[in-house]
Amino acid sequence: MKWTTALKTLEDVADRCAHLHRQPAGIVTLRATEAWVSGPLLGPRRDDLADDAVRVALVTNAAEADCASGTRPPAAGHWLAASGLETKPVELVFRSAQAPVWNHVVERPVRFWTAQDGLDHDVLVQLRAGDGESLRPPAPSPAELVERLERELRVSREALRRSAVEYDDKRWSPGSPKKRGDALADAALGFLAVQDALDAAGDTLPG
Repeated sequence: MKWTTALKTLEDVADRCAHLHRQPAGIVTLRATEAWVSGPLLGPRRDDLADDAVRVALVTNAAEADCASGTRPPAAGHWLAASGLETKPVELVFRSAQAPVWNHVVERPVRFWTAQDGLDHDVLVQLRAGDGESLRPPAPSPAELVERLERELRVSREALRRSAVEYDDKRWSPGSPKKRGDALADAALGFLAVQDALDAAGDTLPG
């Protein structure tokens, strides 16, 4: 993917978020209020980006419990279909406004859109020049990272428990169990990823 294509995709994300935010809440219940970019687009400019280079975290009105790592809130499917972003080359992560946007996946992100102010053109100028690193917040201290991941782990553990219980309760119900199985797998993999990240972060603590 070319650098200019990736930045155009970011602008598309902002446009779609703004469009959906203008829709009545009764039609689009999941509300994205901020969009943050992370990953390769915050590094030096290059034109050989991987297909998953455009990584965006959406801050939403979903509960923190519904935004466990690796999972999507219940209304995310409708939001994606309405936005048209399912077919765009962008990796979306749904976050809750009840918690910090950053974690082990969304590392030192930069906000480029808000529902209140729209697209931040100054951020786009910096990214276009390959100077996104200057916009990034400082890396968290080892203790801050551990604290953040411990909270993430609690959320992920509860999401895994809910998904496992739902799968078991409806294991023999009519219909395809694929959707419930996918949700269980997503919650399990998300939990394991957070646990691995927490173990690695814990090893960096002094003493």
